[in-house]
Amino acid sequence: MAASKSDVLEKQRKRSLSRLWVMVPILLGVFWLAGGCSLLPPQHKNAPGESAGLKALDEHAWICYERGLAYMDQSRYELARQQFAFAASSAVSRTLYEDALDGMQRAEQIIRQQR
Repeated sequence: MAASKSDVLEKQRKRSLSRLWVMVPILLGVFWLAGGCSLLPPQHKNAPGESAGLKALDEHAWICYERGLAYMDQSRYELARQQFAFAASSAVSRTLYEDALDGMQRAEQIIRQQR
């Protein structure tokens, strides 16, 4: 006797559900082994301001800022502006960022006056 269309669909639905019940524990195991799945932000052992990458960026910003000051002393204002811009773009500390912006504005003002 031929199976009706609804019987075939019911068998396919049951197979799909049985596959789902097999896949759920497997996927949960994979997530558990991978370290979990969370919608919360990751917890850092160190505060973000204390990471090595941010310290390196701030050190680079200080180097660029000091170069900018040296170029200002040498009357090389285009290079000074460029170095202050590098310092401002990589500064982590707010005071260095503000000082670099101030230096960049002073260099731009001198450049405009000389034109």
